[in-house]
Amino acid sequence: MNEEYKGQKWLLHQCCGPCSMWPLYMLRHAGVDVTLFFFNPNVHPSMEWRRRMENASKAAACYEVPLVAHSLCDPHAWRERAEDDTERCRYCYRVRLELTARAANAFGIKYVSTTLLVSPWQDREMLIEEGVRACEPYSIQFVPCDWRDGYRRGQQMAKERGLYRQKYCGCILSLESSDFYESIACEHDTLAFQETLTRCDQSLLVKDGIFDESLG
Repeated sequence: MNEEYKGQKWLLHQCCGPCSMWPLYMLRHAGVDVTLFFFNPNVHPSMEWRRRMENASKAAACYEVPLVAHSLCDPHAWRERAEDDTERCRYCYRVRLELTARAANAFGIKYVSTTLLVSPWQDREMLIEEGVRACEPYSIQFVPCDWRDGYRRGQQMAKERGLYRQKYCGCILSLESSDFYESIACEHDTLAFQETLTRCDQSLLVKDGIFDESLG
């Protein structure tokens, strides 16, 4: 990585925890001052969004870098573009990188990139086009890092850290077309049930006489 970036502040759009591992490793070792920006309205349903956000936070903690998150989860916008094919993917890149660039400008940061650039499954050319377009109005540099050769190593690092590694891109349409749809839906149901149990205050139920403490 170029020496010009050493000590510079970057806002790194973060798509998920596992895809963050290798880019963060490379940036931290290059002396870059990284802040993560988790903005992924393309991740559906809300249970999946929370799951990825939790693991994005774990990746940030692993490298001791700050994380800024935006909570938007918007399946309707992707439903409306169900017939748009590759242009739906362009919209997905655009909406995320536009807000990342706007946030970088607000923070006074002059360099932006995204962890999406680590994935061999993303449309790299389209991603760079949208990154440059998003940053141009603010005179911010979009840095088109090529981290793809470290993708497998990053996934291994995520596995060793116990990070959740998702089986679909993120949007509701990719979920419904996934070969793993049934198992993912089952996982979501289980997580939702566990959250319900966690929120349940059993002590109040006992106090109110719903449970009979004399039983058993």
